[in-house]
Amino acid sequence: MKKPYKGMRKGISLVEMTIAVILFGVLATIAMLYYKSLFNIDLTAKKARVAALMDQAYQLSGAYDVYLAQMGVSPTDANLSDFNASNVMILRSLPRDIREMTSIGWELNTSIVNGRPGFTFPIDLNGTSYITLKDDDVYCAIFNHELNNSIEYNATNNSDFGTLATNAALYDEFCYTDATNKHWVVILK
Repeated sequence: MKKPYKGMRKGISLVEMTIAVILFGVLATIAMLYYKSLFNIDLTAKKARVAALMDQAYQLSGAYDVYLAQMGVSPTDANLSDFNASNVMILRSLPRDIREMTSIGWELNTSIVNGRPGFTFPIDLNGTSYITLKDDDVYCAIFNHELNNSIEYNATNNSDFGTLATNAALYDEFCYTDATNKHWVVILK
C-alpha cells in the first residue's frame, strides 16, 4: 500500500488561479474609478492650453520690447508679421493658433484702452464639453485664476469676467467678456 504524499505541492490549482484573477480585476476596477475621480482629464487639457497661451503672451510681450528697442518705434502691423520680418527677425516664427481656443489667434492692437498698446487673443469657439458650460468661460476662468489666485476659479455659463476698462485699470493681463459675450485675453504693454 502506497503512502499519501505529504510534501509540498508543485504549482497552484485552478480555483486558486480564478480567485487571484477575480481579486486583480476588482482591485483594477477600484483603481480606475479612483483615478477618474481624482483627475479631470478634460480640465487638465484646458489648463495645458492656457499655459501654452500664457507662454505665447510672454514671448510676444518680450518681442514687443525688443522691437521697440531695436527699431525705436512701436510695431504697427496687427497680424504680428513685424516681429519676424527679414530686417528685424526678433521671432523665428509667430505663435501658432491654439485651435481648441480660437480660429483667429493673437493680434497687436496699438490702442486697446486709453491709447495703451497690447495684444488681444479671442477665445471664440464656444465648445460644449461641460454640458451647458461653454469652454470659453472655462478658459477665461483658468487664465484669470492663473494670473491671480484670489480670482474665483469656477466658471458658470456666461460668466461675467468684467469689462475691458475695469480690468485694464487693475491688471496688465486678464481675460474679459465684451458686450457680445465674446471672451478676450488681453496683454497690455
